Amino acid sequence: MAIERVGISCKRTAVFLFFVSSVVAVTSALSLGQVAPRWEVFGGYSYRNFDSPTIGFASRSNLNGWNAEPSFNLTTSWSVVADVSGQYGSQLTVYNFLIGPQYSWRREKSKFFVLGLFGKAQNTFNLKTSTRNGFESVGRAIAVGGGYDIDLTPRFTFRAIQADYLNTYTFGTTQNDIRVSTGLVFHFGQIGRRPKL
Repeated sequence: MAIERVGISCKRTAVFLFFVSSVVAVTSALSLGQVAPRWEVFGGYSYRNFDSPTIGFASRSNLNGWNAEPSFNLTTSWSVVADVSGQYGSQLTVYNFLIGPQYSWRREKSKFFVLGLFGKAQNTFNLKTSTRNGFESVGRAIAVGGGYDIDLTPRFTFRAIQADYLNTYTFGTTQNDIRVSTGLVFHFGQIGRRPKL
């Protein structure tokens, strides 16, 4: 029985390694001859649907604000992204400070991307009391999401949409939020080479 289990485990490992190698080979082949900017800096409007019942509100809160993301492209497909955002409501102020990897599928005039980020959340409940102006909590934050960029000029692209799921832990409880952003991306520098004809 133990030998059969080892055999099944080895087969699964071999299939997994074959799958990973295939994905790496295909993405490497697709990125040959591609050109990408070295730096991309996004800035724009951000909407957030905040899970405020977890901290005592009757319903979820709709918050408006901003999102900024500088990213450094390591290759034409992989980059490191720092994400800073702030959203505001009548009684809530929400900030996130995140960093993580991003994978991009570049086309002639557009780009699809997915990302995974982790960092800190800083949430403030603006309830004034006789001794305090509000209550603040800082905790961990995790985000996964993706988006679509459309080239406008050699230096600017329009981020048509970026949608992220954010899981934060503040005030001793977990919040599950959705954030949607749009805006402009400025890029400079270059990596990769165009194929010779």
